[in-house]
Amino acid sequence: MTGSTPLKRNMLLAPGLLLLAVALVACASVVPGELRERVRSVSLAEVDQAPESYAGTLLLLGGEVLAVNPRGKWMEIEVLERPLGYRDRPRPDRPSRGRFAVVIPVQGGDRRTDKLGPGRLVTVVGEVRGRAGPSSGTPSDQPPLLMARYIHLWPPPLFPGGPEIGIHFGYHGSISF
Repeated sequence: MTGSTPLKRNMLLAPGLLLLAVALVACASVVPGELRERVRSVSLAEVDQAPESYAGTLLLLGGEVLAVNPRGKWMEIEVLERPLGYRDRPRPDRPSRGRFAVVIPVQGGDRRTDKLGPGRLVTVVGEVRGRAGPSSGTPSDQPPLLMARYIHLWPPPLFPGGPEIGIHFGYHGSISF
């Protein structure tokens, strides 16, 4: 006598549920949920117009590192903003909507920031603090400044300048403050 028993059905259902759980976790944002819940949906253009009015606001932005400037106990990172895509990864194939700067504290012997060189993609959750420090331009030429609460440094592409190909599993390094 053939038939479907509850045990057989459960044995078939378990691998499917496991696969679904893995797929859902793989699609999740790299930003921790409790921090992501506090992020406001404000565009970089809005913040760039009047960063002082958004002081204290948490933003989720990403892009390509343009420059890294040590500032004593802090490191300032200038970023060319790019729209975020899958898992909040910056999309270098999309047009930029401006620049922003982010500062992170650097403790003695902290090697996590060594890989933050020009060209690397980052996803940042940061608190708006105004405009970046002085340079040769006028204050309105300075990009909005964020104090980092979380930074995810994306691994370099498998084929630089080519398409992003591959299946991503595992954990990539992030810096949280």
